[in-house]
Amino acid sequence: MASDLVLAARESNCLVVRLNRPDAGNAISLEVAEALAAIVHSCAIDVSLRALIITGAGSKFFCTGGDVKAYANVATADELNRQFNLIRELLDAIENLHCPVIAAINGYAIGGGAELALACDLRIIEASAQIGFPQSRLGILPGWDGVERLLPLVGRAAATRLLLTGLRASAADAHLIGLVDEVTSDGQSVVQALELVRTFGDVAPLSMAAIKSALRDAFRADRNTARTNAREAFARLWFTEDHKEAERAFAEKRAPRFAGK
Repeated sequence: MASDLVLAARESNCLVVRLNRPDAGNAISLEVAEALAAIVHSCAIDVSLRALIITGAGSKFFCTGGDVKAYANVATADELNRQFNLIRELLDAIENLHCPVIAAINGYAIGGGAELALACDLRIIEASAQIGFPQSRLGILPGWDGVERLLPLVGRAAATRLLLTGLRASAADAHLIGLVDEVTSDGQSVVQALELVRTFGDVAPLSMAAIKSALRDAFRADRNTARTNAREAFARLWFTEDHKEAERAFAEKRAPRFAGK
């Protein structure tokens, strides 16, 4: 059943999601995409959620991308795009979520699996894991908007090398070029991600969402649009109850109690 393909468990104010097809490299079939999309939609309307962690079941694979067998019978470009647009929209939804999304890369993140990791805000990788974009060796290129997401992270030279060679990067090399944010010991990526999530507890939820939006604009919008949107967001946040609470807490020398209002 679709619900068995993607497992979700609440950890306090965080949701940990596991792609649950270890025998298939945790590959993303349409059923997996639909199940994950439903979870992300529920996260989008959950104002109590402070973070989403995405990882893979087992210890060998984070995600090996699209399910090649499932897409083998696609006959036309229109049909291909209809199927892949669901996954593209899913990655956009992950990227646009109001709270941080952390990829806990616990094994191979290959092709579309690497593109899934790129759609997350932060990436924590285990020491023996690898990440790569082998599409050029398959006669294609990343199909889920991965080029667009990769370039701002690592720069043109590193992106070119990764995409043209199709070679996998070790955890250490991925960290060196900025493709991932942290390397942890094997078996500890989710634990480390949860430790990071705990630091988000001191952050105002509305500020968190606004900062994510401002970061997206800084990469994608023109300078004037990005500045205008950030300034408008700043003014909105200034008059929120959370900002007033932060001012009171500062004056009273206590920790603020944010309500997301």
